[in-house]
Amino acid sequence: MPLARALFAALLLAAPLPGSAAEAEQWRHRDAGYLFAREALTPPKHLPWQPVRLPDRWKENWPGITGTVWYRVTFRAPRPEGEPWMVYLPRLRDGGALFVNGQLLATVREPGSGTWVRWMRPHAFVVPPGDLREGENELHVRVDVASADKTMSTVWIGPEDELRPVYESRFFWAYTAAQITTAVTLAMAVFVLTVSWRRRMQLDYGLFGLACLFWGLHTLNYVIETVPESWWLGWRVMRYAATGGFAASITLFYLRFAGFRPRGITRLFAAYWISGPLALAIGGAAAHAFVDRYYQAGLLLMGVAMIAGAVHAAWRQRSMAAFALLCCALLGLAGSVHDYMLSQGIWFDPEEPFVLYFAAVALLVVVGVQLADRFVKSLGAVERMNVTLAEQVAHKERELAANYEQLRGLEHERTVASERQRIMQDMHDGLGSQLLTSLAAVERGALDSKGMAQVLRDAMDDMRLSIDTLSPGREGLLEALGNLRYRLEPRFRAAGIDLRFSYRDVPERLDIEAEDALQILRMLQESLTNVLKHARAKQVAVQIALEGNPARFMLSVADDGGGFDAAAPASGRGLSGMRRRAEKIGASLDIASDTRGTRITLSFPLGAQR
Repeated sequence: MPLARALFAALLLAAPLPGSAAEAEQWRHRDAGYLFAREALTPPKHLPWQPVRLPDRWKENWPGITGTVWYRVTFRAPRPEGEPWMVYLPRLRDGGALFVNGQLLATVREPGSGTWVRWMRPHAFVVPPGDLREGENELHVRVDVASADKTMSTVWIGPEDELRPVYESRFFWAYTAAQITTAVTLAMAVFVLTVSWRRRMQLDYGLFGLACLFWGLHTLNYVIETVPESWWLGWRVMRYAATGGFAASITLFYLRFAGFRPRGITRLFAAYWISGPLALAIGGAAAHAFVDRYYQAGLLLMGVAMIAGAVHAAWRQRSMAAFALLCCALLGLAGSVHDYMLSQGIWFDPEEPFVLYFAAVALLVVVGVQLADRFVKSLGAVERMNVTLAEQVAHKERELAANYEQLRGLEHERTVASERQRIMQDMHDGLGSQLLTSLAAVERGALDSKGMAQVLRDAMDDMRLSIDTLSPGREGLLEALGNLRYRLEPRFRAAGIDLRFSYRDVPERLDIEAEDALQILRMLQESLTNVLKHARAKQVAVQIALEGNPARFMLSVADDGGGFDAAAPASGRGLSGMRRRAEKIGASLDIASDTRGTRITLSFPLGAQR
């Protein structure tokens, strides 16, 4: 028994049916009478009948003759009062009419009136008891063989309870299974193609999705049995395009599975896939027979290429997956050859059902399982990679945290060292320089006890300035200004000078970096010290303000002393030192002096703090 017949027999046996085809075989009629009657619409009564063996393939037995044909089958029945009887025809592709003892039993829609018909399902009709007679009965079947490719199947006539299981079994596998296949493959195609496109997955998934799509469209040919005649050409073009697309996509999948990825073969398959539907679209109905025979024969060669790829993969990989794909490829090719030879009237019994869509479904299932297994393994690999990556990230985070702690420690050490260096430098430039100069004066004998007291007093003032601005608990520049005023006011009162401080638009707290604040205080201290020593003033006004946009800290010292020539070279280093300090912190220093007094103005941009 050929492989395709074995497949269909296995499917038939697997169906959950109460009856058995073998038990009903006794009601199958193969001997019939044949009569060509072009105009007869009811069973002819007085014309000679020729014996014929069913199934009768009109194309082979009666070539060149078209028209209305009658078949007559005689059968014996018990008394009409018994169990109901049924007439069952496995195939009545183009419809027709059935008569029992001259009475119309049923009509099956035929081509015509703008409708194209191709019945894929079997047909069964219950015979009314009144149409049967005890003993010999006659069944007449009228068919129209306007085309040259019609087949009259065998006829089953017998008790309904014995024939209905056989009919329902064939109906399920020939029609209902095709409906299920169409729905499942089209749904799978939409899902796979959507996921493949959105995820930018491998081409294998795209080829599998295309194969599902094409096979779902191909199987529509078994589900939709009547279409408007004007749609016939487009319907057939779609059918051949779907068949060729399935063959090309599934073969390319097998070749890729076997490790072959030549672009030339892909282009060749694509060109051949398009050629058949294109020839039918251009040539119309006249080209149908040619495309049906030769284009589909070429598709079988793609099946051979698929088998070659499957054999190569099975030999090289020696895995269960490769072996399963090889078996399905062999099954698919066997089903393809069976259906092709059946449709062309070669070798096979014309009453046999088409079986390719069962083989194709098995093929798609196995391919889908392989891709799903690969997808699951890929997900597992991704999950393991994510776990490894998470562990590596955690390890790196720990390393970064340790490095950060180390850097923070180093930064703290650098900050402490920098602060220590700054304090040392400030002590050297301020207090140290002042003490060194005073020591030189003492050694020369240029200082008396009063001068020595003044030197020590200035050194203490400088030290207190440093303490006020650099101590960790300081409250800011305003606090240091208050401390400086507190220390200097007694000296100014003792000298008969009125020292006044005023504030304008100054907030309660003014944060300026300690180093900048120290330089500002030293400039203020230098200005006030100069007033005490040289100005012969009666009043000194110190004004502190916040002005402008952007904000600037303004400090001015004005006295009513005798003044000095600001353009003349300085005899000491007080004014030049003040200018260096102002430049160091990015501030501007303006000195104006005449016989009415001296005004020193400092403008420090707050945005310039470092």
